[in-house]
Amino acid sequence: MDELLGKIAEFLNPIAKDISQMKTDVSQIKAELLHLKTAGDALKAGQDDIREKLAKKAEKADIHQVEQKLDKRDKAIQDHEERIEALEEDQQSTHKN
Repeated sequence: MDELLGKIAEFLNPIAKDISQMKTDVSQIKAELLHLKTAGDALKAGQDDIREKLAKKAEKADIHQVEQKLDKRDKAIQDHEERIEALEEDQQSTHKN
């Protein structure tokens, strides 16, 4: 009986070692997957941050363009006001003479 148990143990020991090694391998795989997930989450957060910053820059660029257009219109209005004032002065000086 002891001899039979010894042979069964001889047969089962390598299988038990293989199972133990597989458990270790699975644990390592789980740890690596957790690292990959963490890295993926960090990458996504970084991309989201970049997208947000780019959107803000686009908004700033849009505001800058609007400001430039307003500056051009203000200058055009000022030019028109100066011309009107000059015409009014000419007209007043013509009526005085």
